[in-house]
Amino acid sequence: MIAAGRNKKGLTERQVEQCQLAWKIICGGETRVKLDTSEAHKNMSRTRFIEKECKVVLGADVLPGENVVDVNSRMSLLACLAHEFAHAERYLSGYDRPVKSPNFLIDEAETSLHASFITVINKKDREDLREDAYFRLTEYLKIRSNENEN
Repeated sequence: MIAAGRNKKGLTERQVEQCQLAWKIICGGETRVKLDTSEAHKNMSRTRFIEKECKVVLGADVLPGENVVDVNSRMSLLACLAHEFAHAERYLSGYDRPVKSPNFLIDEAETSLHASFITVINKKDREDLREDAYFRLTEYLKIRSNENEN
C-alpha cells in the first residue's frame, strides 16, 4: 500500500533515470540487488523489495508527496531507495523478515535505522530515516498496548 502522502503519479523517463543514478550511488558496487523499473510509469505503483528475486521494484511512491508533514510522506527519493536497499542488505545477511502485523513494524523501523547509516545519504535523509524508525516503533507499541488492554 502506498503511504497516504507519497507520490501516486507514474514516473517520467527523466525521473526513472534519476532513480537509476541514485540506486547506483546507494549500492556502491553491490550487484546482487537489482532495480526493476518496469512498474515505475504506472500510477499508484509501489516501491518494494522482493526477497525471492532479490530486487527492488521502483514505483511511483519513490518520490515524496507535496506539502506533507509526516516523515514517511516527505522522505526523499534517496532515503526511500536507501530504505529498500537496507531491506536487501538485511535479507542477504540472513535476516528473516516478519510480515504480519504488528511485527512488520519492527522490521520497518530496524530497516530505516539500518538505512540511516548508509554513508552516501545526507544529514536530512539520515534524520528522516531515524524519525521514520521512531514513528514505526511508536505505532508498534500502540498496537501492542491496545492488544494488552483487551
